[in-house]
Amino acid sequence: MSRIATVRAKHVRRRVLEVLKAARSAGGDGWVSAKSLFAFLADEIDALTGSELADEVRYLAADGKNYAEIRDVRERKTDPPRLQTRVLPKGIDLVEGTVPADPGIEDD
Repeated sequence: MSRIATVRAKHVRRRVLEVLKAARSAGGDGWVSAKSLFAFLADEIDALTGSELADEVRYLAADGKNYAEIRDVRERKTDPPRLQTRVLPKGIDLVEGTVPADPGIEDD
C-alpha cells in the first residue's frame, strides 16, 4: 500500500469511528446501515467507494481490533446482504483518547 493510500485508510477508519460514536450518542442502539454510513462519509471523503468503506469497516471489526461490529439484517439468506455496523466501547475509548493510539487509525 502506498503512503498516500495508508494515510487515507487511517483517515477513513477514524471518521467511521467518529460517525458511529455520534450515532450511538444520539440514542437508540447505535446500529448504522452501510448505506447510511456511506452516504454520510461520501459527502466529505473525496472519491470514497463502497468497497473501500467496507474494507475499512471490516478492519475496525476484525479480531484483535474490535473497535466496531458488523451484522447482516437481511430477512432471508437469498436476499442481498443488508449490513449494519456500530461502534464498540473500545472504539469509543479510542476516539475519546482514553486508550493508547492505534497506528492503523489516524490520531486526532
